[in-house]
Amino acid sequence: MNFGSDVLVVNGAIRWNGDDIVTVSDTDNVVQQAYLRFLADLGESVDFPDYGETVGFTAGKPFTAQMKAEIEAAAREGLMKIGTDNGGPPWIDTVEDVEFYLQEVDGVQTKMLYAKFVVQGEIKEINIQAGGGV
Repeated sequence: MNFGSDVLVVNGAIRWNGDDIVTVSDTDNVVQQAYLRFLADLGESVDFPDYGETVGFTAGKPFTAQMKAEIEAAAREGLMKIGTDNGGPPWIDTVEDVEFYLQEVDGVQTKMLYAKFVVQGEIKEINIQAGGGV
């Protein structure tokens, strides 16, 4: 399966190599698309209203067992949407694990989202800061 390519984004910034924009492709692009999808709020894009996830909205609420379960379910569903935006099949074969948890970052309790998934038999992982506060 062809997973296309995209500009490489690291910590929210496009990566450059001199005057050239660095790109990402193949299964590494699948990982980046997962990362970018979770950074975008659902409906944020005027051109692509179905792009993004509700994780950001939910992460702003107090950390409870119910909110944790909602985010983990939404994240599993969102991962399986990657690659389907233009009517194609999902790029991710299976979602192995999703965990929404609290971690201290720079002295602040921060909400984190971890996901482990399989793309063409290869295990991939993302770990995203989803918001501060408890």
